[in-house]
Amino acid sequence: MKKRISIVCLMSIISASILLTHRNAIAEVVIIVNKSVSIDTMSQSTISNIYFGNMTKWPDGKTIHVVMLKGGKTHETYVKKILVSTPSRLISYWKKVVFTGIGIRPKIFKNEQDLVSYVSNTKGTIGYIDDSVLDESVKVVTIIQ
Repeated sequence: MKKRISIVCLMSIISASILLTHRNAIAEVVIIVNKSVSIDTMSQSTISNIYFGNMTKWPDGKTIHVVMLKGGKTHETYVKKILVSTPSRLISYWKKVVFTGIGIRPKIFKNEQDLVSYVSNTKGTIGYIDDSVLDESVKVVTIIQ
């Protein structure tokens, strides 16, 4: 009887581990904006233009405030899949922009919770997070082709 209980417990632990691992494997990076931003969809190229400083105003003329993560899995996934670039290229780009005085580097956050808090409290802000961190304080922008 004890052996069966041990086997059942072991199977439960394995099942839970598989589900958690699967959840982490399918987690998605989502684009978030402050609720003051009037758009609900953006193309991948528009997002790239924003993050590489080529687009600095929303369609209503208000300034876009760009925020990003310092590093980590979410940042790497975002830069590779959404911006179709590399984290080192993005860093080099912003160093050049700041050095030449053309622009101001995006605000950078060490963790996604602080990024969400900033986006929710700062009008015109755009950022990205893992969808597991998403809450009701920000708006998700759908990426269209």
